[in-house]
Amino acid sequence: MNRERRASPRLPRAFQVLWFGEAVSLFGTATTATLLSLLAATQLDAGPGWMGILAAASWSPWLILGLPAGALADRWPPRTTMIASDVVAATAAATVPLLWVTGTLSLAALVAVAFVIGSCAVLFRAALPRLVTRVVDADQLATANSMLYATESASTIVGPGLAGLIAQAVSAALGVLLDAISFLISAACLARIRPASRAPDHALAVLEESFIQRIRAGVTVVARDRYLRYFAGLAAVQNFGLTGLLTLQVLFLVDELAAPQAVTGLVLATGGVGGVIGGLLGPHIARRLGTARGPITLQLTSCSCLLVLLADPGAGVAWMVAGLLLCEFAIVADNVIRSTWRLTYVPDHLQARVSTTIQMLAFAAMPASGLASGWLGQQLGIRTALAIMLGIYVTGALTMPFGPLKGRRDLPTPPRPSRVLERTASPAR
Repeated sequence: MNRERRASPRLPRAFQVLWFGEAVSLFGTATTATLLSLLAATQLDAGPGWMGILAAASWSPWLILGLPAGALADRWPPRTTMIASDVVAATAAATVPLLWVTGTLSLAALVAVAFVIGSCAVLFRAALPRLVTRVVDADQLATANSMLYATESASTIVGPGLAGLIAQAVSAALGVLLDAISFLISAACLARIRPASRAPDHALAVLEESFIQRIRAGVTVVARDRYLRYFAGLAAVQNFGLTGLLTLQVLFLVDELAAPQAVTGLVLATGGVGGVIGGLLGPHIARRLGTARGPITLQLTSCSCLLVLLADPGAGVAWMVAGLLLCEFAIVADNVIRSTWRLTYVPDHLQARVSTTIQMLAFAAMPASGLASGWLGQQLGIRTALAIMLGIYVTGALTMPFGPLKGRRDLPTPPRPSRVLERTASPAR
């Protein structure tokens, strides 16, 4: 990709409406994730087994529905797809307070609700990139992505704390009603948007593909493109390592560092703060260093996660604060740069399929990492287990200067249309 032009100072009103609805929905979802756990633990006496099942229900849709969702989202209008996802998710969330009021709420019902909301999130996220490209100009994509990623990081800071206050004030079950309302606000905002239409490619319009062929086309593009293939593999490896940190960090703070609950919450929030900063500075880093050198520099910066291992009780907790802050800053800034590049590099008719293929690979590593890190923590101790998992993450980051970005200032421009069509039409062998 050539050096980026400075983005227009003001994003279109259509994107501002989209962003507002997405922000409300993200904060509602971040709050509800904690509320469902609180509800299961405090009202329904859920043990570790049920808590694990509840967590798996939220993430498993990426494994089960990721590829089909991408194939569907690439064919359906993105705004309509996202509105339908919001409405279904709102209906599912609203069943929790309804069942609670009638005295029929069960753990199985909570698991079902978590799975439905997670499934809607998969379809919503698959369609989102295509809608963004329809409401902002090409030179504004970096700024738009920056706002979206920064908002997502902010929701991880505010959501859990807000959930605790809501649960204490009106109960966790009634608090979930706020998430249902947030989905409806998102749907209402989307309904107000009039995105620009895209004329379909004539060759693609006459090419009739079956559902399986559409799924295969997305996987094939990722598998055959050296940049997309590398980024997908890197995401899987690094998610495996980072999920180990997420699994063990609370136990590390409480058991190893003897941190009070208030301190534990503040330390964990620092990662979200770093993410907000990274989301806002991502476009600037891309302009300053380049869309290839920037991610390489940020990946090396994210190795600061190893500072967590230096943490000790008392003032030594500051090492963990620094590690989480710098690591999350680098990860989110890198995500802003690479996701913006992908919106221009991948053809519109393949956006959702390529996105969900990469996300499926990345999220598939998370359940396995949770089990592995828990076992390592039991067998070797929490600090040793953290060292192993963070070592896996850092190993992935250190491949960046030697991968396909080696020697480049910027990521490449889109392939020629003929190559794209060939990739899409040819079956994987």
